[in-house]
Amino acid sequence: MATEIWKAWPQWLTDAAIAAYRAGETPAMIGAVFGRREAVVRSKLVREGVYLSKDVKRAQMKMQAIEGF
Repeated sequence: MATEIWKAWPQWLTDAAIAAYRAGETPAMIGAVFGRREAVVRSKLVREGVYLSKDVKRAQMKMQAIEGF
């Protein structure tokens, strides 16, 4: 059960990670500060709808070009 608590993201930590990412920090930098792996931070940002992978961004741009926006 102790590992479950460690893995949990309290709301204040989620908010801080989102704010740091929006301020220009990378998931690796945020992970170093919070003691979490880069992949874990990236996953959290994806779940929160803040981080989009390069592939998703490319697909969105392609769809906009096809639709003429």
